[in-house]
Amino acid sequence: MSVNIRVELDVSGLSSREQAEETRRAVQQVVNDEGIQHEVAVPTRERDEKFVVLGRTGAFPVVVSGVSRWQPEFQARVEAAVGRVTSTAKVRLFCADADLERALEEGTL
Repeated sequence: MSVNIRVELDVSGLSSREQAEETRRAVQQVVNDEGIQHEVAVPTRERDEKFVVLGRTGAFPVVVSGVSRWQPEFQARVEAAVGRVTSTAKVRLFCADADLERALEEGTL
């Protein structure tokens, strides 16, 4: 069954603008390889003099078949890509069913 999901991805613990940009490129490559580059934007942001890379779905959710298998594999690929840039960054990935009613019924919210 295919599910429409919202993706929230944060990479924190980046030491410089340059490291953040290199990390953004690495995460963007994973997003591109997944074919979800039209649904998930990957910008770099500065918060309180700290740099983060974000991945967020926009107006349209990502359609995923087998999300329970896809999410851990996607997270592992993102973590590996980030790890090639820096070992100190932390990756947080949250995927939520875009269909609120189904998510509540299935307990996946």
